[in-house]
Amino acid sequence: MNKVFLSYSFRPANDQIVRQVDRLIRSHGLLPVTGEVLGGEGLTPEVQALIAQSDALVCLLTRDKKIQNRKSWIPTDWVRDEFKSARNRKQLAIALVETGVKIKGMFAENEYIPFDRAAQCEALIKLSQTIGRWKEMAGRSLEIRLLPDAAAQMASQEHAKCQYRLTRQLEKPGDWKEGRVARRPGGVFLIVPGAKLDELIEVRVVEGDAARWRSDEAPQWVHVELRNVLP
Repeated sequence: MNKVFLSYSFRPANDQIVRQVDRLIRSHGLLPVTGEVLGGEGLTPEVQALIAQSDALVCLLTRDKKIQNRKSWIPTDWVRDEFKSARNRKQLAIALVETGVKIKGMFAENEYIPFDRAAQCEALIKLSQTIGRWKEMAGRSLEIRLLPDAAAQMASQEHAKCQYRLTRQLEKPGDWKEGRVARRPGGVFLIVPGAKLDELIEVRVVEGDAARWRSDEAPQWVHVELRNVLP
């Protein structure tokens, strides 16, 4: 997980909360992406592309138009549309909904966080918890050096496939998935996305319908070799 699209109405009144959410996203080691450079005028194809290229979306539904004769507001249409766009693609998405903003039942309970400008701390904590869960669900990308060289050479050939599967302790092995093999300085590497910290990794090289090379289940520990520094 690398990028989070931040959707909001480009009004001076929102500058402070936008800065706070931007900092919060960055504190998780993620890059906030916005449509500000495109003018913020509706759900254009360019904005659609930015949302689709992001891993998740955080939406700020703030007061925009007051409902006549009521103490209620509706948010900016394009911000609401950006949220719907992400949900329609089944992307991870959460909305901060300002007090008094009517959302007309478009959100499930786990898709929004109530937000009060006079007491922002609770909403920001919940948002941080949500992003933390997203990162945990997404896992991390690993680069696994394939050894011995004979297995690595076969894995890098077009006629062969390099597969991996992830397994949690005390659970049945997951499904085999085809991975991307890359030649890089130092050897041939298998790129494994979405690995959780507690998962074991198993790798095999398949030629035709048969596995030619196969590893044991390996934990994600780091191999460090020490050397004697005594005189």
